[in-house]
Amino acid sequence: MLFVPVAGANDGSILVMNNDMNEHLAMMLQDAFSRLMPLLDDPSIREVMVNGEDNVWIEREGRLEKTTCRFSSNDARNVIQILATMTDREVGKRAGETLFDAAFSNMRISAVLSPIATQGHALCIRKLAGVTKSLSDYLPEYLTAIPNRNAPSLEWDENFRVPEMVHGRLQQWVNSRMNIIVSGGTSTGKTTFLNALIRVMPAADRLITIEDTRELIVDLPNHVSFEANASLAVTVRDLVRQTLRFRPDRIVVGEVRGGEAFDLIQAMNTGHDGCLGTLHANSAFDALGRLEQMIMQCGVDWSSEAISRQIASCIDGVIHLSRMGGVRQIENMIQVEGYRNGSYQTQALLQQV
Repeated sequence: MLFVPVAGANDGSILVMNNDMNEHLAMMLQDAFSRLMPLLDDPSIREVMVNGEDNVWIEREGRLEKTTCRFSSNDARNVIQILATMTDREVGKRAGETLFDAAFSNMRISAVLSPIATQGHALCIRKLAGVTKSLSDYLPEYLTAIPNRNAPSLEWDENFRVPEMVHGRLQQWVNSRMNIIVSGGTSTGKTTFLNALIRVMPAADRLITIEDTRELIVDLPNHVSFEANASLAVTVRDLVRQTLRFRPDRIVVGEVRGGEAFDLIQAMNTGHDGCLGTLHANSAFDALGRLEQMIMQCGVDWSSEAISRQIASCIDGVIHLSRMGGVRQIENMIQVEGYRNGSYQTQALLQQV
């Protein structure tokens, strides 16, 4: 039996995984994980990091702590090999097979084997949220909504509560099929927030999700999920292109990090609206610049201005998340209104006060 975090449990509890899994492999994996189980079973711990031989760290409430847990290179190697067998992958036989990513139930595991990991086999185990959140869960009290006097459906009221204002605006963005980018740094909750936006989508829409490692939780009835696979040389960019032949109403890319940025904005500009994606950036405005960089790096023979105009014509809004003292929240939210005189024209909808 393999113990992993339970999907849908809000206490971080640990439970037996699917019964159809090979029992022998599951028992082996449980044994290999045994020294880490107290950490994986602790609901206050979000991430477990093995930096090498007996060098285990955790993230608890947004802070990193070194533990006294002992986890050997053999333990790490056993975990990686068993997971590779379960996912029908080969690890460690060639140079390109020293990296490994897998998602099981509510746990995402990334591994780098020695000698690429010079201090010994390295693991990073992220316990995913396990529960879907609503949009109002992300609204900090110190943010103030900025009125959009051109939006007739949202009247400005000085006494209007921020959560209601922002929640209504985000629902309006999704329901009106705006193309939205969710930006933020590492571990700011971009994927969990993306799940919250997906929950607002109409059940009649056909949704196709594309991820590097499967993390999104989708309960729409007409949903197709694609996952990139390095062992099979199938990239996120390949999947974005293939998705256009699958009659999507909406496309969601779990994380935009390379040439798929070009194919995604091309899709947005050719009738596929209502798309969502996340990317790493330092601010909402910086997210637009990151898209430019990714498109230029994929070899597109366009000028910088042409790329910027394409981005401005298809990206309607950017929501930027941040983490302060372990609390994940919306920091900024901008609406993109065009590109003129060498710069993006945007309207800020939230600001810190």
